[in-house]
Amino acid sequence: MHPRPRNIRTLNLKRKTTEMSTDSDIFDDLYGSKYLAANDLHGEQPRWKIGKVDLIELKEKDGTTKRKFLVYFQGVEKALVLNKTNATKLAAALGKDRSKWIGVIVELYAEMTPLGKEGVRLRPLKTAAVAPDQSDMNDEIVF
Repeated sequence: MHPRPRNIRTLNLKRKTTEMSTDSDIFDDLYGSKYLAANDLHGEQPRWKIGKVDLIELKEKDGTTKRKFLVYFQGVEKALVLNKTNATKLAAALGKDRSKWIGVIVELYAEMTPLGKEGVRLRPLKTAAVAPDQSDMNDEIVF
């Protein structure tokens, strides 16, 4: 049984469906990574909401495996493998508990890495403050 062909429009993460795809775009869609890469951003800086964060084991080039977080965005087909830079940014802004990252909107952008290639970077955006529980309210002013 052959796998069902995927619609190219579902692979174009941010391009408008009315925009004409170039051969370069089609090539990247067909042969690019199954994970989100800098070329998938198409020079844009999308803002996406984190829907889920999984812990996975990825095989390194030397054959060993390494545990990393995999971030899924709502309405986006490809997930982002969190490198140390992006994981540290999320942890600094939201804490190390990955369940606190869910529902947060992040802005993604491409940036040159120390390895000399473009990588995906993210920046967490401010989220609406949660209203404090009434039991935590204290009207006393301390001087």
